[in-house]
Amino acid sequence: MSEAAAALGVVLLAAGGSRRLGRSKQLLDTGDKVLVARQAELLLALQPACVVVVTGAEQAAVSEALQGLPVQQVHNADWRDGMGRSIACGVAAMPERVRACLLVLVDQWQLQLSDLQKLIAAWQEDPQSAVTAQWTACDGEIASGPPVIFPRSLFARLGRLSGERGARGVLKRHAARLQQVDLPRAAADLDHPGDWPETWPR
Repeated sequence: MSEAAAALGVVLLAAGGSRRLGRSKQLLDTGDKVLVARQAELLLALQPACVVVVTGAEQAAVSEALQGLPVQQVHNADWRDGMGRSIACGVAAMPERVRACLLVLVDQWQLQLSDLQKLIAAWQEDPQSAVTAQWTACDGEIASGPPVIFPRSLFARLGRLSGERGARGVLKRHAARLQQVDLPRAAADLDHPGDWPETWPR
């Protein structure tokens, strides 16, 4: 385990109800395993200090899918209220030795280990900075968002999030120490049926 990874905790957000998709993102069949297990294995490959999976909808099935993986599960009973509380739950589970937290969404299915390593390398250059992915959106504009690394100095603010309010406000207040890393694969998610990868079972 590298020194950087040893100081880094990971939160995988897997609590949502997938209303727009019409079926649970967490439990989508990717061919050899369901998506939440696939993403957890990707994050474990970083050898971080810990991987925390925030559950919500379909808690029992998600927990079963994660059996045998060395992850900590934290249940957000208020998952219907939005992402804010899930972020707060995940960050609250970070152990004291963790100096920063990598936040990943379960449906960012195109992410590869090298993408996450690029984020970590940028954070390692300035451990008090926050680091977000950025990419070129369909309209040609530059967009940014998860995966994101938050330094411990922002944990208290993240712990107060609730409802639909995500972490953008926290990042905005930390703009002077914000890095952005080009990660085109971070743009792919699973919000609508048309987003379904062709290689996955139907």
